[in-house]
Amino acid sequence: MLIQTTRFGEIECKDEELLTFTNGIPGFKEYLKYFLIVIDDSPFIYLQSVEEKSLAFIVVSPFDFFPDYEFELPELVEQEMDVKRTTDIKILNIISVNGDLTTATLNLAAPLIINLANRTGMQYIISDEKYSIRQPLFADSLIVEGSR
Repeated sequence: MLIQTTRFGEIECKDEELLTFTNGIPGFKEYLKYFLIVIDDSPFIYLQSVEEKSLAFIVVSPFDFFPDYEFELPELVEQEMDVKRTTDIKILNIISVNGDLTTATLNLAAPLIINLANRTGMQYIISDEKYSIRQPLFADSLIVEGSR
């Protein structure tokens, strides 16, 4: 199918590339269908809405920037997403860019969990408040809340 986007124009998206966020993404609950636009030779990926051409989140794998990032995904979430193998899970985090990319921040407190096996996703809010919603993307180290 052809998807009209504000940023990239018309893009081909195969049915098997579609991701369904059953409950939407907080703040954007009405948009359930997305697909990933990978940028060659870049850690940055766009999570593009199928339903709203102007809605695209810049996301990255947090492990590319913070290898020590970790959290426990509750069994209840795994069941809700029908996770059969942990290798089917892809973790992405949304970037906020206000002005220059050098001041971009990463929301480590609410990662996007994607089950590649059934193409479903959700934004999971980590309950222990360990990570910041505004982690500087290009910081030398990971800011762990309560350790400053």
